[in-house]
Amino acid sequence: EDARVVCMRKYRSAPDVVIYGDPDFTFPYVPSHLHMMMFELVKNSLRAVQERSMISDRDVPPIKIIVADGIEDVTMKISDEGGGIPRSGLPKIFTYLYSTGENPLSEDFSSGNDGVTIAGYGYGLPISRLYARYFGGDL
Repeated sequence: EDARVVCMRKYRSAPDVVIYGDPDFTFPYVPSHLHMMMFELVKNSLRAVQERSMISDRDVPPIKIIVADGIEDVTMKISDEGGGIPRSGLPKIFTYLYSTGENPLSEDFSSGNDGVTIAGYGYGLPISRLYARYFGGDL
């Protein structure tokens, strides 16, 4: 929901987020780390889908999050119709300070913005992957 708030503030609209999986499933995790990783990934999906739908003037499809519990691990898949990352950008997506978004420092923070932007700083994916790997996972 936090990522949708950021998207709504930027675009005045946000795709729905639908979660699939067993609602009674539980697993041990560090809440702040999982929140940060999911926030960054969902925020990227929301931005891609929202911007693509604005260009194509079509209905905004939902972001889908699939949570699957395995015998030894948990998989969380975020699926969207945002068009993906350009092939030329793929080698750089986990590089600090690389971003496909506009420079967030050009935004007006005097209008009540709390400094949380939809994109632009280039640390969301690298830090998310670092957290995931620290806990035995990956992006």
